[in-house]
Formats: sequence, structure tokens, C-alpha cells
Amino acid sequence: MQYRLPPLNTLRIFEAIYRRGSIRQAAAELCLTPQAISQQLKILESSLGQSLFERSIRSLTPTEAARRLYGPVKEGLDQFAQGVSAVSGDTAKKSLYLHVSPYFSTHYLVRNLGNFTADLPELEFRMSVGVEMVDLDHQGIDAAIHWGYGGSSTLTEIPLIEDLKVLVAAPPLLARQPINAPEDLLRHNLVLPLAKNSLWPDTLEMLGLEPKAGQSVLQLHTHDAMLEATLAGLGIGFISYLDALRHIEAGELVAPFGVDLLRQLPLEKTPQFFLCFKQERAQSPVLKRFIEWLLEYVCQPEVIGYESRCKWKAG
Repeated sequence: MQYRLPPLNTLRIFEAIYRRGSIRQAAAELCLTPQAISQQLKILESSLGQSLFERSIRSLTPTEAARRLYGPVKEGLDQFAQGVSAVSGDTAKKSLYLHVSPYFSTHYLVRNLGNFTADLPELEFRMSVGVEMVDLDHQGIDAAIHWGYGGSSTLTEIPLIEDLKVLVAAPPLLARQPINAPEDLLRHNLVLPLAKNSLWPDTLEMLGLEPKAGQSVLQLHTHDAMLEATLAGLGIGFISYLDALRHIEAGELVAPFGVDLLRQLPLEKTPQFFLCFKQERAQSPVLKRFIEWLLEYVCQPEVIGYESRCKWKAG
């Protein structure tokens, strides 16, 4: 069968421009110059006899033709990727590139990683660390381990473990402002993650309290920064379970309502660590092996320090 198609590379470039909404961002992703991207787009538009984007100084708006074209092009490129992966999976150089939440990386992954890589001496393993979710198409990232509540419409998400929190404060702070009843929480400053979360309103709802207008909140980028702020008495903090226990045992923090208070939150209101990847990567032999290892050896009570409610099995 003969296919009447424009140059395939122009379709790949069109997909990146449409998804990114920017010629400059598409160029950065594909390691090309904006001028080269623009030229390839013109070739595609000429081949189709259609304008695909309405251009202005500050925006690039897809035309109706572009909107109709994008779905089939994206699906076709995904199919190409799956086919190449299926054929080359056993013979291509094995590599795995992850982007991982700092807390998960430090507390769970890196210290156990040797158990995974020892069986794959030929594996080229790379890992970047960051709080923010990244575009997995950028720089060839295979998967990310991300903190949050899930619900992506574009990624496959495997719930790994819940990030069980403990509400804690430093003893000197409690000496100045005691917490004897839930209502006393409303008189304290809060130490919370900068990443989007609903920890405080969900905790108040569970305790039967209404939010207090004007309550001071210190939002910090990393869990380590939150822990240091809480130890310094800057407010009551939502600290991850193992760190909270360690500092409670050392007498450096106190959990006024016990370490298990936030276990009462339903799982969907508890932050979790998710392994996220594009569906076309699902058949990667290395990624499949990593997922199996992660669930079997890392996401276990003896590693994370408690029984997680996250359960996932391959369908």
C-alpha cells in the first residue's frame, strides 16, 4: 500500500509544536534551532495546503486543521515508538532515566538501588532529582517518581507508597503556646509543602474545625526544609513518618495528638508517591523490571517503616 504522507520528520516537529504551544520550546525539546523548526513547519503546511497555526507576536494558536491533525499524528508516533521498543528491547543498549522526588530518592531509592543494578551490570542508569513534575518527553526521561495525589489524564500512574505525615512541633514552641485541644492548632503558624496539597484543610475537617482566616503559613520547597523549620520552632509541621519518629524519640519534636492521627485520613486525601510514565514506555523491558523490583523490594514495611495502604498489581 502506498501512503501519501508529508515528510515524517515534519509530523514529529508538528506534534512537538502543538503539544508545547511554542516553536521555541519545541526546538529546545528536539535540540534544533527555532529557525529549523519554523522551516519544517512551513514544509508541512505547504505539503498539506493548510495553515496549521495562527501566529502573533506572543502566541501560537492551532487552527481547526491542526486540531484535526494532532490526534492521528500523536497516535501514529506512539505506535512507531511502541514498535521500535518491541523490536529493539532485547538488543539495544539498556538504559533507564528517572526523575525522582528528593525525599523518595534519599530515604528509599538510592540506598537500595544497588540491589537492582547489581543484576544489570550493562545498565546505563541516570537519575535527576526534583520536586516539580517534568515533561517526560524532554531529555528522554523514562519515568518519574512524583509526590502528590495522582489523577493525571496523560500518564500511567502506579501508586507506590503513601507519604504518611505526623503533625509535630518543637518543645520550646509548645512551652510558649501549648496544644491541649484541636482548637489550639488554630493559634499556631503552619509549616507546609510548597507543592499543591490539601493537608491542612483535610486535617481540620477530620478534627471538626473550620479554617481560621489569616493563619500564618510557611510553605517550603523540600521536606528537609520543612523539617528544619519545624525543629527551629517556626510552626507546627506536617513531617513524614520516619523523620518524625526519629526526632520524637530524640526529644526534639512532640506529636500533640499522637503519631497516628493522620492515618485516619482516607487514602485519596493522603499524599502518595507515584511512578509515572507514558503509556508507550509500558513495554520497555528495563522499566518493567524496575517496576517489579520497586514494588517487591522497596515499597515494603521494613523499608518505609509502616504498612502502606497503596496496592497495585499489573492487570
